[in-house]
Amino acid sequence: MALARSTGPAAEATSRETLPDIRLHHGEALWVLSELGFRGRRSAATFNEYIKSLRKLGIPFPRGEIGYAGRSMANYSYFHLMELALVLSLRVYHVVPDSLLVKIARHRKLLYRHYETAFYEHSSGLGAPVAFNVTGSRSVRVRGVFLDLRLDFAGGALVSFGPPTLLSPVEAVAAFADSKSVARALLPVNLSLLSERVVAASRSAPLIRRGPKSDGMDSDRQGRQPGTRRRTRGTPRDRRSRL
Repeated sequence: MALARSTGPAAEATSRETLPDIRLHHGEALWVLSELGFRGRRSAATFNEYIKSLRKLGIPFPRGEIGYAGRSMANYSYFHLMELALVLSLRVYHVVPDSLLVKIARHRKLLYRHYETAFYEHSSGLGAPVAFNVTGSRSVRVRGVFLDLRLDFAGGALVSFGPPTLLSPVEAVAAFADSKSVARALLPVNLSLLSERVVAASRSAPLIRRGPKSDGMDSDRQGRQPGTRRRTRGTPRDRRSRL
């Protein structure tokens, strides 16, 4: 098998990108997560209740701190959405063990830096594309920054976690091929791909006045007429669309 690392315009383009300024309300964040496939076949109300239950455990906002404006409306940033998307990717039988949620919250600062790297280096630097050429088969191109949480479960309990580490495509493929990794609970996740999907869905998110009926977070918007747009004071631009 031959290995070829790609270079060129993709690497240069990445340096000009800016981390999107995503600011979504609760109902809009639910739409994004549903669009990414995390809701599955559950009802909107059931999915909403699950996301609200994560909040009580400090995901994606520290308890009583980040994410709540003066009117108690949740504002989801790129980092909040990435944390939720990662957590929802780790579900086993539709739920995430509390012990794992605690670890994610404790490593939040490090993971935030990893989410940023995943965005900026999705096709350059650590995430530069690599082509694997196998005799008699088509070449396989892999790109993006991968995240290895280094976690393992045994007997239904979390026995090891972290520190969360970023991997290049070559390192990620090696981790998948490692015979010792067969029994691992979770192999590396393509964090750059997850980042791209989160950003794309956020940019397409419709304006939603409030979440499902069971959600009381955005009660101050209940009286707003259907179709009205949320605007920033003194500017005609929609706050949510500042990406």
